[in-house]
Amino acid sequence: HLRRVRTHAAPRSDPPNCWKMAADVAGLAGRPLVLCDCPFFREFQEELFDKHVRCIFLSDILKKGADEIGAEDVAAVLQGRCAHSSVVVEDIVGVVSHQHVPFRGVELSLLPNLRVVSNHGVGYGHIDEAYLKDRGLPLGFTPGAASGPTAELGVGLILASARNLIPSVERARAPDTTSFDPYWYGSSVTGATLGVVGFGEMGQQLVKRIRGFDMKVLYFNRTRKMELEVELGATWCQGGLEELLRESDFVVLCVASAPETRGLIGAAQFRAMKRSATLVNLARGDVVVQDDLVDALRSGTIAAAALDVTMPEPLPRDHPLLKMENVIVTSHIGSATKADRRRMAEMCLENLLAGLEGRDLPTAVHQRKEQGQKRKVGSA
Repeated sequence: HLRRVRTHAAPRSDPPNCWKMAADVAGLAGRPLVLCDCPFFREFQEELFDKHVRCIFLSDILKKGADEIGAEDVAAVLQGRCAHSSVVVEDIVGVVSHQHVPFRGVELSLLPNLRVVSNHGVGYGHIDEAYLKDRGLPLGFTPGAASGPTAELGVGLILASARNLIPSVERARAPDTTSFDPYWYGSSVTGATLGVVGFGEMGQQLVKRIRGFDMKVLYFNRTRKMELEVELGATWCQGGLEELLRESDFVVLCVASAPETRGLIGAAQFRAMKRSATLVNLARGDVVVQDDLVDALRSGTIAAAALDVTMPEPLPRDHPLLKMENVIVTSHIGSATKADRRRMAEMCLENLLAGLEGRDLPTAVHQRKEQGQKRKVGSA
């Protein structure tokens, strides 16, 4: 069994010891075998995962980046159809999804001794949750860890878009710039109306961080959160999403990717927005109908967009959104601070180890269906 001692998530100058492990089988061979889509940041991989499990990586086997790996590649590895693969599927007892490679039920069914799937991140639409639930296997994720840093980025994107920050930097650096346009005005953030679509942890963190700008805050959520309205100074839109879109200067998407939110913002929603409005997407690329967004920007239906997420990622190099001066596209860096990503890695590992032991996962999408006798991590 494992003995774990938690420490603070923040990086330290001395080597951290987030988990102390006593294994009844010494050495690498005694550690459980886990299938991962790709390695973590080297420090996290070595100091966290490699001390407790043996990881095999799809990216290494396939000689591909994680964003190039599809479900058919996962199947090829597990079915022994990959030239570089010598995976023994019976030995794999855990799966870790680090960079959201798809794990469908048809591939997971090839792992007869699978005990747990642990997802690094909040969104788990790439994992066949229904299959795991039917099979009685737990699925872990890392809620909350990404909300704060993603909210910080949201504030940055609002400011950068409103004040023409990116094109201004480009003009200041351009070799042919000989003067600045004194009448190139941006938009004021102070006193403007912020519309938050999705008032979960991320939406709330965004409002907390932007309060210094004295913005009027509206929110749209499936359920009203009256206890937070006074605390955060937010107003629920009784008229629904359309009311929020009609009234907001900055519309920020903070919803999870789910069947009911895919395509949530399309042509009709853009027509409901102010012509001076900016769309900020911190959620997932599939929440927005991207072709409709291009049309809305080209026609002046809305003024600007700032996107940390797109569909696909990265966008094709000739995509129209990459050529528009009124569009900011970042490389899905919402939670990309070292301290926050380490915390996410720790949560992912905690869920993995708990599932391997037969314990309840600390942060689970769903738990094991039947909590049978706990097994040793090194056992088959």
